[in-house]
Amino acid sequence: MTAQLPDELPRQPMTGIADASWHRLHPLSPLVRAGRGLMSLLILLLGIAVLHRRQAGSDLYTDLAIIALALAGGFVSWLVTRWQVADGVLRVDTGLLRRDSRRFPLSQVQAIDIVQTGLARVLGLAELQLRVAGGDAARGGRLACLRLADAERLRRQLLAMAALAAVPAVPEAQSAGTGNQAISQAQAAVGSERPLFRVKPSRLPVAIVASRAGATALIVAVGTVLTAWLSGNASAIAPFLPVVLGVVLALWRQLNGEYGTTVSAAHDGIRLRSGLIQTAAETIRPGRIQAVRLVQPLVWRALGWCRLEVDVAGMRQRREGQAEGQRLRALIPVGTRAEAEQMLNELLGDRPLPVRRAPQAARWKAPLSFHFLGWSGDDRYVVASRGRLCRQTTWVPLEKVQSIRWVQGPVQRMFDLASVHLDVAGKRVTASIEERDSAEAVQILGRLPDLARAARRASRS
Repeated sequence: MTAQLPDELPRQPMTGIADASWHRLHPLSPLVRAGRGLMSLLILLLGIAVLHRRQAGSDLYTDLAIIALALAGGFVSWLVTRWQVADGVLRVDTGLLRRDSRRFPLSQVQAIDIVQTGLARVLGLAELQLRVAGGDAARGGRLACLRLADAERLRRQLLAMAALAAVPAVPEAQSAGTGNQAISQAQAAVGSERPLFRVKPSRLPVAIVASRAGATALIVAVGTVLTAWLSGNASAIAPFLPVVLGVVLALWRQLNGEYGTTVSAAHDGIRLRSGLIQTAAETIRPGRIQAVRLVQPLVWRALGWCRLEVDVAGMRQRREGQAEGQRLRALIPVGTRAEAEQMLNELLGDRPLPVRRAPQAARWKAPLSFHFLGWSGDDRYVVASRGRLCRQTTWVPLEKVQSIRWVQGPVQRMFDLASVHLDVAGKRVTASIEERDSAEAVQILGRLPDLARAARRASRS
């Protein structure tokens, strides 16, 4: 779909969106969107220029021309990109040779998140990301970038308009101020929050060190030091440097992504904010949680700590070059059991506990984790627990179950055991009812589909 750019675009700071006028992104948006790619290009060209400093000046001119072309491309991209909100639809137009015009009906908006990279925070900018039902976030459901204050105000306005989209239209006979009053009330509702959890900054680094990632880092560090000591040559650790760098980056990503995590209950769902250098503010709308997992590593249990994660269907953001969808969202990166119980009550309400223990035959199949194998269920949830070194308890809403699998391996056949797995749309969590008697597993497999269908019917009514 093509459209012509208007002759003039507003040059004053954004004050509202009710006038349906066209707006441009911030002029520094290309710099933020380029991110590490642009910085890598500059560093590469700088290194080339230093290596060629003794050669003819034409090489320097070539490097400068490449930088100028990159900057010119970013400027053109900014120049031909505009956005507008009119008639309950967010419209984003972009492209020079190939025009691209996208429409995002606010009535289908699932959530609107604000994301700041490290460079964006320095410049006071933020990216607005829209999650639309059935939409692909990677194909333009975002405004990158706006001033932070403008992004926050626009988010509130868009969410308020989305909330009003389901309200019947106001008759024309009513006063014109009725619509504005309704929007103001909706904005106030969207803006109100009830705090649920805030991670302690002093606890998070200790928890990361005491986790599996910390244990891996310790093993790598000890191995590197022993290699250098036994060989008597520091250069012998060169082959380990990529591994060391990978471990350090993994620890940094976890610290950067989970630092300062705050969770609040709001009118539009659960609001989650986190980040040290790169920050993100997102909203988990009701009904989007596919599964909830309580994780209790061995060392954490001695300290009375645990971790609470949720699997959410929908858009996957990017953080520090890694898709966020590759990890579960941690509502509680590390907290006490009481904090986890409070959050579970908020998310699930009354829920079953894994009180149905595994049969005695499972002791021979899983001697270490036998005491921690359990499951239970009601007409709304199925819960399953497993693991000894890292105990995991998973709750899955029956209305979210996509498939149910009955599995029996060769060792399980020897002891007449089987497992039942419940898969959800998130595809990153599976509730595994492990090591049950074959007859019980068949009974579970026969009952759960009917319970899941009943739960879906109840959720639609």
